[in-house]
Amino acid sequence: MPALRAALLGILVALGVVAVAFRDHLSELGSGLVGWAPTLIEVLVILGGGIALSRIMDRSGAQGVLADWVGRLTGGPVPTALLVVHGVTPFAESVTGFGVGVMVGVPLLVAAGFGPHRAAVLGLLGLCAVPWGALGPGTIIAGRLIGASAQEVGVATAWPNLLVFVGVGVAAVLIASPGRPAPVHLGAALLSGLLVGLGVLASNILIGMAPSGALGALLAIVGHVLVRRAQGAPVRMAREVRRALVPYVVLLAGILVSAWTVPLLPVGGAGALLTSPGTWLVVTCLVAVSWTRLAGPERAAVAREVVSMWQGVALPTAAFLALGVVMVLGGLTEPLARALGSTGPFALVLTPVIGALGGYVTGSGAGANSMFAAGTGAVAPGLGVSPVGLVGVQNAAACLFTMASPARVLLAVVSTPRDGVAETDRASLPRVTRSVLVVDLVLVACLAAWNLVVL
Repeated sequence: MPALRAALLGILVALGVVAVAFRDHLSELGSGLVGWAPTLIEVLVILGGGIALSRIMDRSGAQGVLADWVGRLTGGPVPTALLVVHGVTPFAESVTGFGVGVMVGVPLLVAAGFGPHRAAVLGLLGLCAVPWGALGPGTIIAGRLIGASAQEVGVATAWPNLLVFVGVGVAAVLIASPGRPAPVHLGAALLSGLLVGLGVLASNILIGMAPSGALGALLAIVGHVLVRRAQGAPVRMAREVRRALVPYVVLLAGILVSAWTVPLLPVGGAGALLTSPGTWLVVTCLVAVSWTRLAGPERAAVAREVVSMWQGVALPTAAFLALGVVMVLGGLTEPLARALGSTGPFALVLTPVIGALGGYVTGSGAGANSMFAAGTGAVAPGLGVSPVGLVGVQNAAACLFTMASPARVLLAVVSTPRDGVAETDRASLPRVTRSVLVVDLVLVACLAAWNLVVL
């Protein structure tokens, strides 16, 4: 069933339940939904801007220029896999979202000599920074639902997501290594995972949530480049590569400068608009269209693609958000939270599992958080833990399982070659899904252990 139809049916059922069994909450729905309008508009603008930027960069050839440059930096199967999993894919996913990181990473891996199946699995493991994908609309939603800031939820997600970064790095080494992996390669996975993870954490703490995925991935890319340079490999950035990077520089610089300067200025309510990731995505798209010199026909093609993809991505996301808001305002999350809380400490194990289920079903952290963040935040005080901390772990688990969702797996599979490839070596939906799920299940168990030990 299409995600939009499922979400709309969910909204109708939720409204029916509120009308029958929670009538005292009906009066809160109207005014409450109006109050959520600014958040919904911001999320829709972020989604549209991310889609537009990805299509502009692809149509102009800038994305291909950057991919070719990164491809020339690789040095063997394991360094290549770690560079893609911790650097290339997370960066592309953080600044655009919607699986664009997979479409960038998988062809790079194939060109580096990986078979279709391994390339698809490694490309999906690169979706390890999805809490900050598309500049973090899902994390924004989670914070709004529990009454916390996006930065607070970002920090609370970044800590447990260290396990995810290191875990997918180890899995990448196991997949990329022919035979038993060398200890030095496992050490490289640990260091690479910590580099991107600590970069994301530091950015969340010092700068803000929105650019953290991109900055952490960028730090990992720089780290890998420096290692290659120390090994004697030539590292040169041609003029066309520098030109292709300009839109991304504008995006990150705009977010960083506004985050530092706007709070010091007497701009009042306009400050939220000036610091919004959506605002800087729109500015970046305008710059990118001009900078990349897209011709008239290409601009028209980009516009058609953006409208089509926005309808397919943004409308279901908006519907899932509306479903979550109706459940919160209608009082449906309260009995669910009580039921979860009645399991006692076992609820600490269940929350990442519930988040993972939401990420798998909806294919997005925004959808999973819309449905489950409020209930998780409500149950946390009864368990004696921080609502922000518990939601942060659930956010990490939800976004982790998006890499195994059918839409993302299909995207990875169709990004691999089929002509001239033996049937046993081709990437297929069942095989790729099983491989990714094995990694995801292990990491969700680690996140459950994090809840028990740390929270």
